[in-house]
Amino acid sequence: MDPQQFRRNIFLYQVYVLLNEPLFWGPIVITSMQRLGQMTLPEIYFMEACVLCICVLWDIPSGALADVIGRRRVIVIGRVFLCVSSFFFTTMTRPLHAWIANICWAIGFTMQSGADSAFLYGTLKKGEDVSAYKQVQGRAVGNRYLLVACTSLMTGFLADVNLRLPLMMSFPLMFLPLLAAYCMTEPVRPKRYSILRQLVILRRGWRFFRTSTHVRWMIGFAALLTTTEKLWFFTYNPYFEHVRLPLSHFGIVFFLLNIVAFIASRYATQMERGLGERGCILLMIGCTSLPILIMASVPVAACSYLVLVQNVVRGFKRPFAEDYLHRRIGDNERIRATIMSTQSSAANLLSIIGLALFGQMIAGVGLLTALGVLGTGALLFGVWSYRIYMKRIR
Repeated sequence: MDPQQFRRNIFLYQVYVLLNEPLFWGPIVITSMQRLGQMTLPEIYFMEACVLCICVLWDIPSGALADVIGRRRVIVIGRVFLCVSSFFFTTMTRPLHAWIANICWAIGFTMQSGADSAFLYGTLKKGEDVSAYKQVQGRAVGNRYLLVACTSLMTGFLADVNLRLPLMMSFPLMFLPLLAAYCMTEPVRPKRYSILRQLVILRRGWRFFRTSTHVRWMIGFAALLTTTEKLWFFTYNPYFEHVRLPLSHFGIVFFLLNIVAFIASRYATQMERGLGERGCILLMIGCTSLPILIMASVPVAACSYLVLVQNVVRGFKRPFAEDYLHRRIGDNERIRATIMSTQSSAANLLSIIGLALFGQMIAGVGLLTALGVLGTGALLFGVWSYRIYMKRIR
């Protein structure tokens, strides 16, 4: 790969990450499914658990497919499904539309998850600059959080005018990352598809996962953080409504939380350098569990802003975890996307169990009690993960 292609890939990757998700609807995603899609909160949890089954079943095979035919091609296919998903979310009027949108999202998300991280690492490896992975990924993800922060500030006011307006404004922008992915140059030479080759890569990836204690631990730890984050995120809108936070303030909260995520992602390298690996792990455990416990115990409008604390983890986790895994994968280039997809698949599998149980818990004991259980579970499992890290990994 010549220097011009290298720089072009990095630029296009940053554009792809910048516009990777709908920009205007994060603060009202659950509210829009409830009011426009005519769904209850337990129904939304059940739907999410069901569509995540698709992620679990397809995540690792799609990573192996990317290792065979090329990461860029698989990312492009995934972006097409995500564009279709955005269309159905924008136009939904009943639960069926939300289901179709979520199924398309699951397929598209799994196609690109793992493949995009492997694409970036492969590009940096060809450019002999793999040490910059955390910095480049942190900058790319951080820029997206900054942009989403600005658009989130507008979302609440747009939703006050028309709840569908933020969805309509997000839809056309979903085609830009598709174009960016299409224009990238594949760093690893793709091969003609062969199901035998894909199965061989799957077997190699499983063997590597089974024998690497470092990889298994990080995949499990990242799955714990991701699942807790997902379950908590789906309670944002109901909690805000429970404590009577005005709808226009939803956007303000999401603006601030994305600013926090931007800072944590942009300065991930400096954070790890200052805290060390062990300190970063403790920080992520505390910032994930303790705010949930406080929100459950003190249900007032001011506590809505405690979601900002968890977004330190949201911004920092991806650069930290992916850099950790890529360094352990080393020169096993042909299984890179497969292993990265395994991380996503593990998180989705745990999320399925969590969503199914948490949705029923909310229906049975109420939002605040369910949040208390979530915070306690995140703290206990986080401490347990840390003890394993100290005994076997460090």
